[in-house]
Amino acid sequence: MSKTRIVVALSGGVDSAVAAALMVERGFEVIGVTLSLRHPDEEFSSRQNCGTLEDRRAIEETVSKLGIEHHYLDCYKDFEAKVLRPAWECYRRGVTPNPCCWCNTGIKFGELIKFAHKIGAEKLITGHYAKKVLVNGGWRLLRGDDPLKDQSYFLYRLSCEQLAFADFPLGWTSKSEVKRLAGELNLRRVAEKRESQDACFSFAGEPFPETLRRLFGEEMPGGVFTYGGKVVGGHDGIHRYTTGQRKGLNVALGVPAYIKRITAATGEIELVTDQRELECAEFRVGDLNWQISPAEVSDRELQIQIRYRSPAVAGRITAEPSGIWRVNLSSPARAVTPGQSAVFYLDDMVVGGGIIL
Repeated sequence: MSKTRIVVALSGGVDSAVAAALMVERGFEVIGVTLSLRHPDEEFSSRQNCGTLEDRRAIEETVSKLGIEHHYLDCYKDFEAKVLRPAWECYRRGVTPNPCCWCNTGIKFGELIKFAHKIGAEKLITGHYAKKVLVNGGWRLLRGDDPLKDQSYFLYRLSCEQLAFADFPLGWTSKSEVKRLAGELNLRRVAEKRESQDACFSFAGEPFPETLRRLFGEEMPGGVFTYGGKVVGGHDGIHRYTTGQRKGLNVALGVPAYIKRITAATGEIELVTDQRELECAEFRVGDLNWQISPAEVSDRELQIQIRYRSPAVAGRITAEPSGIWRVNLSSPARAVTPGQSAVFYLDDMVVGGGIIL
């Protein structure tokens, strides 16, 4: 009897390696696939944080130990067009994007599911800490059981079709358990490998927006910092800054200063010294993606998460004209940042989300 063929995304990290091992244990024919997102120019690719020699050696060890077939897919052109270029267009407008959300939908799941269909695979498996369950005949995305590693926030833009085809075997476990399993399986390289916290195209010691500026060969005009309506300093480009930022401003006010607002048209960055001025209880979102019908939750209290590492805050959402939704929080959140994603949860279930305007 032939085994069911599935594709497992392998990154060179411990999570994807253990996900692949679990699928082998469960009797599937596992095809490992790695997306190559490295720039064709050695000047850039030699400094990228993803697809390093260490990553490749870890993948080789995993594939060898598990005895599985493996492929690389070169996706750099699409990655640049669908992720890097849109991210740069945000930064140059003084907006802070969340490119990982775009990459998951357009590149990782998009290209891997396309490849899976091509080879006759029936599922895509990834190492994300998230869960999916069947509710009233439809698949729903839920938070992973490990609250410190839950990655459902990054997956809110998946289409219903992508969610139905994917599965997340690590959603019911913890990072410590995954590390333990890797050790038991003698996957030494991934078990001992340091976990990267950087954007996959970022360079060590260089801010991601500055890397993008050099990649696309653009110059950014400088501007000024203002405090209380007065100019208190200058800067080399709004792309380097984000709402709520305190470090790296090089402005001497005698007390800590924070970025309240960035105005792209003039290059002005407005500073405040009272953190309460960064608080916001109402904002708007656009470019929404829904996991369930918004009509089901428009009058209900939801949990709203405005960045990956921030705790969710209770609130309600209301439709406005032209596809915009207003978000009203029950208590103010600090530094609600244009360009970031606001993700809506009903208990632990992802309802949908959009881009903060």
